[in-house]
Order: sequence, then structure tokens, then C-alpha cells
Amino acid sequence: MATRWKDLNFLGLDINEKLVRRCLDSVHKSGLTNGYFIATNATSTFRSIVSSYRGKLVLVSIQCPNPDFNKQEHRRRMLQRSLIEAISDLLTAGGKVFLESDIEAVAVRMKQQFMMYGKGKLAVLNDEDDPNIGQDGWLEENPFSILSDWEQHVINREAPMYRIMISKTDQC
Repeated sequence: MATRWKDLNFLGLDINEKLVRRCLDSVHKSGLTNGYFIATNATSTFRSIVSSYRGKLVLVSIQCPNPDFNKQEHRRRMLQRSLIEAISDLLTAGGKVFLESDIEAVAVRMKQQFMMYGKGKLAVLNDEDDPNIGQDGWLEENPFSILSDWEQHVINREAPMYRIMISKTDQC
């Protein structure tokens, strides 16, 4: 996305340091100056990192969080209320939140949590006339036309992806 939209800045936060190093190497090799990555727990650092940015937060993307279905407490940890509240507070009016998972239960839970903890500032974009929204209410395609490695892997094995776009209302 940083290659396509050079006038915007992109920041990736991930707890996996090895993945972050790989992403930073890729950005360095490509010569991009608008792509950044930080190895961190987004739940505890998102607000402080993003609030120090002078520009507007126009998009947050949470793609394929990796749950551990064997441990009940891990399911709850995937997306915490404090992170959703920070996103809701810092996202500019009209800004978007893109949620995606290859596990339907995870996508449903993320959507529910954003609606529950979004302080009434968020709404699901679900235009029934939009040909990109399937009968089940999920976005059929990635709206950015840029697939993550995992998303490509899931599509290659012909498995479904569950996607939804949420917007911050202008009344905030």
C-alpha cells in the first residue's frame, strides 16, 4: 500500500519481532520512505504511538489476528477494549477500520467488539447496493486490492476470507 499511495504514511504494529524485521528489511530494500514497522503490543502502545503523529489517522487495518483456540483467555486477548477505544478516539471523522480474518468466528467477534466498545462513534459500512458485499454481509474482495501474504495463502487454498469495513461517523 505504501508503494501505491506515496502521499500517505503507513505504520505496521506487530508483536512478532521476526516478522517486523522482515518487513523493515523489505521497506529498506524498496527505498520506500512512507512505510514503518514497530515490534510492539498494539493494545498497550497504540494510543501513545498514534497520538504523537501530527497527521490524521484515516485507516486502521486489523488483519488475521492469530488466536489460540485452545486457551479461553487467549481468545479474549486478541482484541482488547482499550485498543478499540483508542482507535475510536484517534480515528479522524470519516476514517475507516478494516477488519479481516480467515476464521468467521474471529471476524464476527471483532465486529461485535468494535460496535460494543466504539463509544457510538463507529458504524459498519454495509451498502446493500455495493456489489462487493456478499449476501452474507461480508466484503467479497479486499477493498485495497493489495493482499497480505496470509490472505493470498488463504485465497490460494480456496478458503473464504471474512472482511468488513467500519467507518467513524462524522457526528463525532
